[in-house]
Amino acid sequence: MNEERNERGSTSWADRFDLDRPLPAEADVVVIGGGVAGCSAAYQLSKRGKKVVLVEMRGICSGASGRNGGMTGGGTMVPTQVGRAVFELNTENLRLIQEELPAELGEDFSLRLEGSLDIAMTDEQWDHLVATHGSASKAGGDVELLDREQLADIVPVVSERVLGAKLSRRGGHLWPFALVHAMANGARRNGALVFPWTPAQEVLTSNGRVTGVRTSAGTIATGAVVVATNAWTPKILHDLPAGAVVPARGQILVTQSVGPVLPMPFGTNFDKEYGRQTATGQLLCGGYRRLDIDEGLGHYEERVTAPVVSGIAECLSGIFPGVGHVPVIRAWAGIMGFTADGLPLIGSYGSADGLYVSAGYNGGGFGMAVAAGKAVSQRVAGEPEQLDLTPFDPSRFASRGVSWDNPFTAGEKSNPKSYSESGAIRSESSAED
Repeated sequence: MNEERNERGSTSWADRFDLDRPLPAEADVVVIGGGVAGCSAAYQLSKRGKKVVLVEMRGICSGASGRNGGMTGGGTMVPTQVGRAVFELNTENLRLIQEELPAELGEDFSLRLEGSLDIAMTDEQWDHLVATHGSASKAGGDVELLDREQLADIVPVVSERVLGAKLSRRGGHLWPFALVHAMANGARRNGALVFPWTPAQEVLTSNGRVTGVRTSAGTIATGAVVVATNAWTPKILHDLPAGAVVPARGQILVTQSVGPVLPMPFGTNFDKEYGRQTATGQLLCGGYRRLDIDEGLGHYEERVTAPVVSGIAECLSGIFPGVGHVPVIRAWAGIMGFTADGLPLIGSYGSADGLYVSAGYNGGGFGMAVAAGKAVSQRVAGEPEQLDLTPFDPSRFASRGVSWDNPFTAGEKSNPKSYSESGAIRSESSAED
C-alpha cells in the first residue's frame, strides 16, 4: 500500500483497465507483471508500434512497486564492466523519469532530487563511507562526506550518536503509484491492452520458440513474452536455477504528518535501513529484515511482524530523536526479488527464442527498471541497444551455477540457496506479481 496515494484520496486511474473486454486471441508481445518493470516494458513496446497485452495477477502497482520507499536517483560510477553497466542503467533511468517520461505522459511523479544521505552510526559504517567516497570521487561521482556537524546543518533533528554521512547529490525520491500508473495508461493510449486480475499460468513454447501465454482467462498466441514478475519469476520460469531469484519480505512503517524535518531520503547500515519524508509530510522508514522469520527470505506472505516494526521504529527515533514522539499510523509488507549476485535479470532468457526477462531488482527497481523496460523493448524490436546488458544476462546462473553473494544480505546469516535446495521456500501465495 502506498501511503501517499491514501493521503491524497481517490485518483482518476482506471483500475479496471481492460477487464470489460475479452482477452485477445493474439498479440505481438505479452508482458507478464504490472509493476514498474512490466509497465515500463509495455509502454516502451507500445511506443514502438507493437501490439501489446499486459497481464497482472492483481492490480497494477499492487506488488513491490506499490509497497516500497520510492527512492531513486543516479548511481555511482565504478571502473569495472559491471560497475559501468549499473551506472549507465541508473543514469538512463534517471533521465527517463526526470525528462522524457513527464513530457510524454503528461504526469507529475512527485520526483524530488534534493540528494540522498548514507548515514554512519558505527565506526565500521563510517570507514565504509570513507572508502567508497574515495573511489566514487576518483570516478567522477557527485558525492561529499559530511561530519556530524555538517550533517546537523542539513538535518537538525539528527542524533548526537551519528558519526557522519555521505551525501549523494544525484539521489532523490518519487511517488511510485504515479509513475507506474502513468506508464500503464500511456501504454493503453498507444493501443496496449492491460488486464489486471489475470494471472499468467504458463509460457508456451514449441520447436525452440515462444508460442503463447496461458492465463486464467484464456491463452494468448504470441511470439514474444517479457517476464516482469520480480520475486515470482521462479513460478513462471520453472527452469530458473534454484536460488537464482529468492523472495525477500520487506516491511515499512509510516507516521503521522509533521512539518519538514528530513529534506532528503536516507539509508544506513549499508542500506539495510532507509527512509524519507513524503510529499504529504509523513515519515516513512523500512528495513530490519534480520528480525523477521528467516530474515524475510523465502517468504511470499505480505504481512508485518512485530519485531521488525519495532526495530524500524527504534531505527527512525535512534537516528532522528527529534521525531521520536511522532505516532506511527500504519505498517505494511512487500515482497522483493533478490538475486544470488545482487544484479537484476534483464534481457533474453534461455534457449527459447522470444523469451525475455526484467526482474530481480533487489529492492532498487525505481533506480533501474524504467530504463530496463526501454532496453528490453529495444531488444524485442530488433533496434540498436544503447545499454550494455551483459552483466544482467538472465541465463547467467544456468551456465555458472548459483553461489549466493548478494551484497544486500551481507552480514546476515540466512542462505537462500540452502532454502531452495531443501525445498523450504514458502508458498504462501500461488500467484506471480
